[in-house]
Amino acid sequence: MSTRLASVVIEAADPSAAAEFWYVMLGGTAIPDGPQGRRLVGPEIGGCDLDLVFVPAHGAKTGKNRIHVDLATESPHEYQVLTSLAADIGAHVVDIGQGPAMPWTVFQDPDGNEFCVLEPRELYTDTGPLAAVVIDSVAPARVADFWSAATGWPVVHVCEDSAALRPLDTHGPWIEFLRVPDPKRTPNRIQFDMFPTDIEDPVGWLLALGATRLSDRVLADPEGNEFNLVCEPAIDIPVRRFSR
Repeated sequence: MSTRLASVVIEAADPSAAAEFWYVMLGGTAIPDGPQGRRLVGPEIGGCDLDLVFVPAHGAKTGKNRIHVDLATESPHEYQVLTSLAADIGAHVVDIGQGPAMPWTVFQDPDGNEFCVLEPRELYTDTGPLAAVVIDSVAPARVADFWSAATGWPVVHVCEDSAALRPLDTHGPWIEFLRVPDPKRTPNRIQFDMFPTDIEDPVGWLLALGATRLSDRVLADPEGNEFNLVCEPAIDIPVRRFSR
């Protein structure tokens, strides 16, 4: 492995307000990140040092996001508490074609970014509050192979309509790829940050895996999902803590 998955980057009209919303939903440690960004630092969030970073949006959201996060719950009571909490602090339930009687509730956060609160299930027992990062995909197995090579996370599930990765220590969130009929057409509001680890030319290595280069440190996976190759951040002194 020559790169490491470090952050889920979420665009928001107001990064501070977005970080406050997700701080309440997920817990973690909220700290500044650059002049306008905010960061929720693991391991409370995901159990595998995966942070959430909130940055200023480049434009208004149009259509459903192709990447969203799923939140885990451990009991029916926690599911009811978390869905009520989401609504109380500014999220609203949306219909994106999920159908009736599904074992999750789909919300949009105050910036319009979709997320799901899942009913309890054994699959996500050891993930922590962040159960999964879910990516729409035309060819789930193909793009899962790319991200498995890029992150070092093994593919633990694959079928015609979905594929999934899991960290080697089986803690922290899954990355899941779900088949959709339409290819990506617009820039994602949610992306990954990747850190180089043990190679002199991480960009060249990622290109050899099937990435394309969009700018100096911005690349895209085989289906056009943007991600950033960044240096290790200088973490400031934590300013708030919360754990649900």
